[in-house]
Amino acid sequence: MSQANPFDIIVEGDWVCGSSPSDEKYIGYVEAVDESGLLLIRVTQSDHEALVDTTLQAGRTKTKKLPERSASTREELRSLIDLALLTHDKEWFEELKTRLAAAEPIKQASPNEKAPKIHPRWNDTLYRS
Repeated sequence: MSQANPFDIIVEGDWVCGSSPSDEKYIGYVEAVDESGLLLIRVTQSDHEALVDTTLQAGRTKTKKLPERSASTREELRSLIDLALLTHDKEWFEELKTRLAAAEPIKQASPNEKAPKIHPRWNDTLYRS
């Protein structure tokens, strides 16, 4: 994963992290950038639960653009396909469906590979309690 450049220009749709004026940490995405350069951020995660699912204004000095990362596993792609279906985004759905078809198949264990050993007492409920 690449490191975020502190000089990256933050634009609408970017994922960012930062801290509020009350020093509450958050992660969210930029909904808009106003004329004065303030960012309107939809908070998706925060150490202050009341901030989640709210929009806050933040300056660029306490906001950092998160590195871009694309889904690479079949599980991640399936989750994004679910999101595309929920949001009725047909174009994104088609793109994700194509990427899922091209993704590496999940490796099946061959008969020669040994299954993990389970301790013989694992099923002994007296042993676990």
